[in-house]
Amino acid sequence: MEELDEEVQQLKDLTHQESSEIPDQIIEKNGDLVLRLIYIPTALYALRPDSSNTPGKQRQRARYDAKQRRKGLESFLIDLFDSEDDDITVNVVAVTLDLDDGSIKQASCSKEGSKVYFPKDGKEALSSWSPDMIYVEGGNTFWLQHCIEKGDWNEDLISACSGSNGAFYCGKSAGAIIAGNTVETATWKEMDDPRVVPGKEEYGDWKGVSGLGLTGGLNIFPHMAEKWSEVVSEQDLKNVVHLSDEEVCCVDGIENEATMLSPVEDNAIPS
Repeated sequence: MEELDEEVQQLKDLTHQESSEIPDQIIEKNGDLVLRLIYIPTALYALRPDSSNTPGKQRQRARYDAKQRRKGLESFLIDLFDSEDDDITVNVVAVTLDLDDGSIKQASCSKEGSKVYFPKDGKEALSSWSPDMIYVEGGNTFWLQHCIEKGDWNEDLISACSGSNGAFYCGKSAGAIIAGNTVETATWKEMDDPRVVPGKEEYGDWKGVSGLGLTGGLNIFPHMAEKWSEVVSEQDLKNVVHLSDEEVCCVDGIENEATMLSPVEDNAIPS
């Protein structure tokens, strides 16, 4: 829980650098702001081949962790929007989507008594449900990418985040990597285990594998720290954004511009 609290606080610090404008289309007549959230914890659900726990025990722990992280995210969103405008009450309408099987679980809303519509499956959630935010959790990048390819989710995710009314995509760690042009950066530290994906058990199997391409031509390398400097310097991949745990890369999909944000300063990324 301490790790979760730190992550939420970092999000708050970064978000409050600039005031937020609330889109008119998600404010109901009664003044409630309805924010439709799709939380995707698939990367957390990868089974570790070297774990001493049974697959059942691993899944149980991963689902518990995902629930706690989603609760932290929802609390952050409620606090964020409630603090922006005292006349507006936010109603976070959320579902958890597992890209492994396309199932929708844990449908909920933060405002009791709300009459809301929930999608029956992942395909509907990413299309006619019109989500406002898609949060893709960290974990094993290779498992996440495998599930996206297996379920043919690429176009669904891209379409849901496209256009003037597209959803805000927020990717953490593995979720950030797969948003880039390639997922190859996940092989650099050799921390994610590729053995979770049959037929692609070696790191070399992931060289050049395409991501969602939501970052304006950029590739994402998260968790950057001094200890990874030599590893990074040995790579020949171009247009890589190296993000520390205190930094965020914000991409304007319409203007195709990327900006780095940190609690201390924010700098535009040179084109």
